[in-house]
Amino acid sequence: MSAGPLDLRAGGTTRSGASQTEPLLRVAYAVLENCGAQMGHSKVVRIVRRFEDSNAGHGLSFFYYLAAMVRLDAEEQRALLANPDVARVIAYADPTGETAVGNVMRAR
Repeated sequence: MSAGPLDLRAGGTTRSGASQTEPLLRVAYAVLENCGAQMGHSKVVRIVRRFEDSNAGHGLSFFYYLAAMVRLDAEEQRALLANPDVARVIAYADPTGETAVGNVMRAR
């Protein structure tokens, strides 16, 4: 992805719960970069904030939410979950996603 380094000041993160926004943005950019999808910064921020607003406490993994937004099929999702670069950022932001990565790795 050609967006360059992530500047979290652009677009602001002053909402309550902003501490969760930063790790989710890292996950989003890692997934987008590793699947070859192009998406502008403001759209990525909107997706993250929509996830935070609509899924708080529902247990839905951000990885799968983003994969649905990007329209990744099951094979593409498995490939991304097996990618160490994606797995590393998911581990910090998304314990459910980390469990999914473990399940995929064990299934191999």
